[in-house]
Amino acid sequence: MAEDFMNCFKFNTEITSDIFALVNIQKKRSESFQYYARHWRSEAAREQPPLVDNELTQNFIRAQKEMFFEKMMGMMVQKFPELVKMGDFLEKGIKSGKIQSMAELQAFSKAI
Repeated sequence: MAEDFMNCFKFNTEITSDIFALVNIQKKRSESFQYYARHWRSEAAREQPPLVDNELTQNFIRAQKEMFFEKMMGMMVQKFPELVKMGDFLEKGIKSGKIQSMAELQAFSKAI
């Protein structure tokens, strides 16, 4: 019974992350934007006190790399699901070649 109790309330003993750690969670090349957003959101849910919608949005945008950050800056007033849709749309555009990634643009400009 003691083990069940400990398993049930184990989450209280874990170290909670802070905003700095949350903003530093980066998308890995091997994961989709959808998966990354779910992972990021689950980490944000552990914040105490819980983040309100606008804090969630701002910190998620701050966590993005170059192009995603730039494109999402204008979406500060949007809800988190809308940011995920935009990120997924950008990712698909990059993969299809319709949007050039910042790394490709930088390499191209250096070659000139």
